[in-house]
Amino acid sequence: MKNILKFSFVALISFLLFSCTKNEDLAMLTTTTPGSLTSSKSAIVLTKETAATNAVTFKWTNPNAGTSVAYTNQLQFAVKGTNFANPKTVDLDKGVNTVSYNVQDFNAVMLNLGLPLDGTKTDVEARIKSTVYSLDGSATSLPAPTFSPAINLTVTPYALISYLYAVGAFQGWNIGAAQPLVSATSNGVYVGYLKFTDANSEFLVVPVLGSYDNKFGSNDNVHLIKNGGDNLKAVNAGYQKITVDTNLLTFGLAPYAMGIAGSGTPGGWDENAADIPMAYNFTTQKWTATATFNAGEIKFRTNRKWTENYGGSNGTISGDNIAVTAGLHTVTLDLVNQKYTVN
Repeated sequence: MKNILKFSFVALISFLLFSCTKNEDLAMLTTTTPGSLTSSKSAIVLTKETAATNAVTFKWTNPNAGTSVAYTNQLQFAVKGTNFANPKTVDLDKGVNTVSYNVQDFNAVMLNLGLPLDGTKTDVEARIKSTVYSLDGSATSLPAPTFSPAINLTVTPYALISYLYAVGAFQGWNIGAAQPLVSATSNGVYVGYLKFTDANSEFLVVPVLGSYDNKFGSNDNVHLIKNGGDNLKAVNAGYQKITVDTNLLTFGLAPYAMGIAGSGTPGGWDENAADIPMAYNFTTQKWTATATFNAGEIKFRTNRKWTENYGGSNGTISGDNIAVTAGLHTVTLDLVNQKYTVN
């Protein structure tokens, strides 16, 4: 009996000590010391020519929140002076404390911040957001996420947009004034709008404005041949949307008429009614129309169908109807930059 009592007493003491230790650990989860962040560079200049090379490497330490805990970390970027009001947040893998970006990937992150693309540098801040969680799920109280002190960077991004050019009979074979075809993300797919005055009009696609070097031709008017083949041909006259895929080496043309419809136009919302036609400016790459409108709402649509249509709000293309006042207005539509104006 004496031995049993002694064992029970020892077990009780051990349990109490374990409980105290465990409670102490849980208490430590209510406070934490933030981690820290460093970068391999502070001045970062990004160029399309170096897209595959390393741009910057970030390293960080986890916050200190005691034992039996782990962390989920996020890397946050913001334009300096915004107090991280609208940061770009990147999730980081668990169990690591470093991440590297090549130029192309880091440029994409910076473009999401809306940095200017005119070759000027912008002051950017970066920090680590750390969220603590209990490994065994026993903690009943966890601290709020912590943020490392921000580090300062200067970043000069580049535009992802790239161009091909169309030259042909429709513009007098003027290679110096070839019409641009745009790839908004440089993914190898280029789109443009050409106006052919005659059916079966011939043209070529070239990679550099002002030069026929490395031109694209075709033997079947579908598949492209670099530095070979015959001239390309537009079967129909009028506005055509051209799509060139340099990955698959194909191209296609489709009739494309941009117009304005809605209660603010004489034809109203009737799909079969005539739209206010828009003309394409090859220099600005914008669709434009000047016309008299009714007080009401409008949308842009193609080929007098609602299959492809655009609305907007506050000058940015979206799905909303666009309010217009009665009177004469000049309306522009910029599909490349997803903007519109009503003046």
